[in-house]
Amino acid sequence: MRNEETGGTPVINRCASLDRTTADRPLPRPAQRVPQHARLIRAEPGSTEPMPLELVRRDVAGDRPGVALMLRIRVLDAHTGTPVGGAVLDIRHRDATGDGEVRGAQVTGAEGYAEFRTVHPGREAGAPVAIHAEVHVGGYLAGGRSVTYAGPLFVPEQIAGQIDGQVAARAEDPSPDTGGVLHVVPRDRFDLKAGLLGSITVTIGE
Repeated sequence: MRNEETGGTPVINRCASLDRTTADRPLPRPAQRVPQHARLIRAEPGSTEPMPLELVRRDVAGDRPGVALMLRIRVLDAHTGTPVGGAVLDIRHRDATGDGEVRGAQVTGAEGYAEFRTVHPGREAGAPVAIHAEVHVGGYLAGGRSVTYAGPLFVPEQIAGQIDGQVAARAEDPSPDTGGVLHVVPRDRFDLKAGLLGSITVTIGE
């Protein structure tokens, strides 16, 4: 391609800059860490508290202070890998102060997704920052029989440690047998407190 075809800017041919012994070799790809699905396990019957219908809401935190966290969770069947629609996804966590608790629930859509607006959770002393999640399958909201799967969803310490200043940013994330670690990214990489986006896929039914 000539210079005039690119607005006067020369185009560098990558292969031309390599010798013949390396030009035909595939370039190495950076290693990518594929996030694992979180596994929620079946809860004991009777261990789930009843839920008032007013807690079925997308906005979990309301006007509570804290760093905004938009949370997207997908629920899949562990055996088939298919989305679980019509399940009640119930989340709760400490508020930003660590003294109170916020809770809310959504019904998953046809593709298994539910979304929440909340705040970055507060930390219990000496513990990782986590959101407790429960998935209720069956007539939970109507007071009927249902099966519940539960587990913790952890905020990566690289994020949590920078927000609350209690743990070094390089602290290792938990490796739980139940639950998993959220994928969290800042809306503004230069300012974590401008808001966070969190997502995870959970499996139930094992």
